[in-house]
Amino acid sequence: MAQDLARLEQDLARGVAPIYLLLAEEPLQAIEAADAIRAAARDQGYLERTVLDMTAQADWAPFESAIRDRSLFAERSVLDLRLATGKPGKVGGDHLKAYAAEPQDDLVLLVQLPRPDRDMRRAAWFKALENRAVVLHARPIPPSQLGLWVRARLQRHGLTITDPALALLVSRIEGNLLAARQEIEKLALAGVTEIDEAVLAEATTDAARFELFSLAPTALRGDARHALRMLEGLLDEGQPEPLILWALARECRLLVQAMERKAAGASDREAFQGSFGDGQKALRQAMSRLSLPAARGLLGEAARVDRVIKGQENGNARQGLLDLVARMAGRRLSRPLPALNTERV
Repeated sequence: MAQDLARLEQDLARGVAPIYLLLAEEPLQAIEAADAIRAAARDQGYLERTVLDMTAQADWAPFESAIRDRSLFAERSVLDLRLATGKPGKVGGDHLKAYAAEPQDDLVLLVQLPRPDRDMRRAAWFKALENRAVVLHARPIPPSQLGLWVRARLQRHGLTITDPALALLVSRIEGNLLAARQEIEKLALAGVTEIDEAVLAEATTDAARFELFSLAPTALRGDARHALRMLEGLLDEGQPEPLILWALARECRLLVQAMERKAAGASDREAFQGSFGDGQKALRQAMSRLSLPAARGLLGEAARVDRVIKGQENGNARQGLLDLVARMAGRRLSRPLPALNTERV
């Protein structure tokens, strides 16, 4: 059974566990849960960290090396393993199953997966991890509870909000918690303590500003020109590249999940779980023009851009994001930016 995310920080204060299995269905809650685990591990002496983005086709030798070669370092370490597709393949599955049988005392293994489907839950490697790990499922907030969630987040910043303003804010974010966090942070910087509809409009509405949560749906609808213009605006405004990528990758993941569920005979309600409003409409439009292999290719491209952003692969992160958005819209850029060497920070 998955642990309640609300208790995570309290449990982490008592000590980190050897293995965490994070089911990243909802990106913001997954980001914050992973950040909390890494911060607690660092505070408890796990100062080395290795990040691996793996697939079924990947060479899993780096995973084995991260475990075997830890004796070269004096510090305890965190192995942050990300499986964007949720499919490690036979070799990767064997590695994970073997590690679950004998976890190491001076290593915290954080495995980040998408929402598990039936096949994943039946896999031997998943069952092995599930039996030994602290399981955390970052689920979307149900629409009926989103207002309570937003109000609680505002209260953390010392802000109160009227019921009409809350209803307006909830309708604007359409279930996208990344967008909600962005709006709440803007309100916190507005220098007010009580938010009504007028304050909300003044603090969060700017016609010249491109909203992060609108980018992916615009691309998936096939509006390449508008989506690329939005992305350029976000980047020029200084929006963090990892946050933009998370927003794009989330919609790509929802697209793949919806297509896989539909292929397996799921109903529309089951297939589009986790998507809302205009976002769901955009997914439907993308499904009408993209094949499942093409949709999976978008996730692979997102993983590549993630490696570039982290300095694990040479390339230009801005160009990578532009290419990803163009592909989501069914286009390819004809004039790429020159590649830049990147260094780890």
